[in-house]
Amino acid sequence: MKGGYFTERPLVVIGATGRLSSELVFYALLQRFSRRLVLCGGSEERLQGLKDEIEESGFGEIEIHTTLSMEEAVSEGGYLLFAKSVQSSPTTREAMLLSNAPFAVECGRALSAVRDKVERVVCVSNPSDLMGLTLLVHSGLSPERVMSLSSLDTERFRRTLVRRLGVPPRVLSDVYTLGSHDGEMAPMLDRVRVNGASLSEMGISSEEEVELVRAVRYGGISIYKQRGQTAYQSPAVHVLRMLMATDCEPFELPTARYHHSRRYPHTFGSLLTKIDSQGCHHLPTKLTARDGAALDGAFASIERMRQQLIKGGYLPDPSEWGCLLQREEELVEMI
Repeated sequence: MKGGYFTERPLVVIGATGRLSSELVFYALLQRFSRRLVLCGGSEERLQGLKDEIEESGFGEIEIHTTLSMEEAVSEGGYLLFAKSVQSSPTTREAMLLSNAPFAVECGRALSAVRDKVERVVCVSNPSDLMGLTLLVHSGLSPERVMSLSSLDTERFRRTLVRRLGVPPRVLSDVYTLGSHDGEMAPMLDRVRVNGASLSEMGISSEEEVELVRAVRYGGISIYKQRGQTAYQSPAVHVLRMLMATDCEPFELPTARYHHSRRYPHTFGSLLTKIDSQGCHHLPTKLTARDGAALDGAFASIERMRQQLIKGGYLPDPSEWGCLLQREEELVEMI
């Protein structure tokens, strides 16, 4: 902690006036993340309103800079949340893909000019994995510094198991949801342990497993129907933990980042990871054939949408991506 704050670098929020972004800003101030805020949005009036609300919250001597320009917003680097989006209500990933891609391209190009000043980028604009990939390719940043939020899918799996099995969270281990952040996301059913026992040993039928997977995949829609709005608070909490992860307090829930291997070439999805002071790093992943097949389906979904971005001109062909994105890393092993 420097001067009582986690960092002296600025917290830069692209798409600052959205609900999730606003929640993050106040959580970050409560946790004394940084006294320097850069808020970028599409409306001067809304940015001024957010600035006014922050200043009347009594956080002390906070430096707040507002701008409509992404290039200006990222000029000093720092820690960045990319939340720029044209959509404010739930819709399909396909519908959001080409609408939000121009923002990711613009942000990536702006970051490319200051890449040595950038500490960490977290993407939440949906589809977050594909927007993270687009931003990464155009920024030239190293892969460990660009990541997208996917840990909510693992926590929704854990919450679903707790409720369906009637057990406390502490007895659950190896609970992971991997792959894409969509209807093809892959809860790793065979890895789960309940006091050391597998789901099959707990008497969970194949029909019940199907319902578990469905509950996880549509957990976000369920919250929307219950609350009349998408989830904002829980994503903001996860993002702040990702931004504040260090060697002493790492973030060890699955996080989406760039991955290139023979099994999953030139992609951006969720595998086992650890975020520490140096960024987001992959961990070796051992899967059964069934979990592996589910993960294959999730990455196939990402691949289909990646091809749409290439066809639309938002991504070049992978052969043209920088040398940092050409290194193969074999992480997934079938057991």
